[in-house]
Amino acid sequence: MFDGPTAAIDLDALAYNLARLRAKLGPKTSVLAAVKADAYGHGLVEVSRALAQLGVKWFGVATPEEAMALRRAGVPGDILLLGPLLHRSAVTELAEANVSLTVTDLTNLNLIRSADLPSGVKLQLKVDTGMGRLGLPPQRAVEVAREVSKDHRLELQGVWTHLADSDDSDRTRTEQQIDDFETALDLLAKDGNLPPIRHASNSAGIVAYPRAHYDLVRAGICLYGYYPSEFISQVEPGLKPVMTLTAPVTFVKQIEAGTTLSYAGLWYSPARTRIATVRIGYADGYPRSLTGKTWVNFGDEQLPVVGRICMDQMLVDIGDSDVKVGDRVTLWGSDGPSAEYLAKSLGTVSYELLTGVGTRIARVYRRNEAASRSGAGLLRSL
Repeated sequence: MFDGPTAAIDLDALAYNLARLRAKLGPKTSVLAAVKADAYGHGLVEVSRALAQLGVKWFGVATPEEAMALRRAGVPGDILLLGPLLHRSAVTELAEANVSLTVTDLTNLNLIRSADLPSGVKLQLKVDTGMGRLGLPPQRAVEVAREVSKDHRLELQGVWTHLADSDDSDRTRTEQQIDDFETALDLLAKDGNLPPIRHASNSAGIVAYPRAHYDLVRAGICLYGYYPSEFISQVEPGLKPVMTLTAPVTFVKQIEAGTTLSYAGLWYSPARTRIATVRIGYADGYPRSLTGKTWVNFGDEQLPVVGRICMDQMLVDIGDSDVKVGDRVTLWGSDGPSAEYLAKSLGTVSYELLTGVGTRIARVYRRNEAASRSGAGLLRSL
């Protein structure tokens, strides 16, 4: 039994969202699940296992540690490290674990070549078509591909780019990025070094740019039931949030009118009321900056968060609601405010809230509520 805050991860919702995205694709396009950042806060290993059971064969990670965690857990399929490596020892470890490595420039390739490598090391070229973070311009991609072809230990498996504005209703920049990527593909083909796997689309690209689906698409935020922008939510409405964040009430008291609460006395009661202390705070990833801006759900009731949110606890004005110690309130998710709503009130994105859910919060995995109650479903904590 978990008596602290929990993130309930609905694996049925995950499966539903995956099916919705797959329905946008042609028969020759596969899905790479972006499971970086602890699967956007949902739990790297358990989410990846669930996706593998649903037929996902590609997983995208941001760090060597994430890649090796999947390999140690025995998650089947291909793993693509989406960024460059800095140390030869990491190159060797990942190559031996059959992790596909991204090449961002010649310096990065030379680091890989200088490592102690097995044969058949899989590489993917990152082409910068306008994001500006990492990657090669199209002509340089051709030159680096030639260098890869000279090393018998290396296999050029793929080439990819990242769309910077595919979630925007203005298509100009994204169409130009796709055109530039196809220029790179044409140059690689003419040079005899076009790899078999091409990919460009993130979640927004899956929804809005079928011409950029190619051989593989990278499904990220939409897998988890949220959207990269309001525009994309209008194009593909109805995805289901996978995470519901709840926390227990640990204390209830009555206060009189004029009573101030929490640090700096930012809130005072306009009338006699009842206050509940909830065991969650900014150390758990519930932002202090939400102070005075949100509510929690208890059943059908919306109860305001009052006073400054603390490191480990926060306060809720429960009025005459039938809330008692041990009850749980919902902070965001399927029966509470959405992470998108909260993020918008903070001037940020749902990604930041989801990935910020802390390690003190137990992830509880559920598939088919009826089965879970009978003991046949998946319900376990990381």
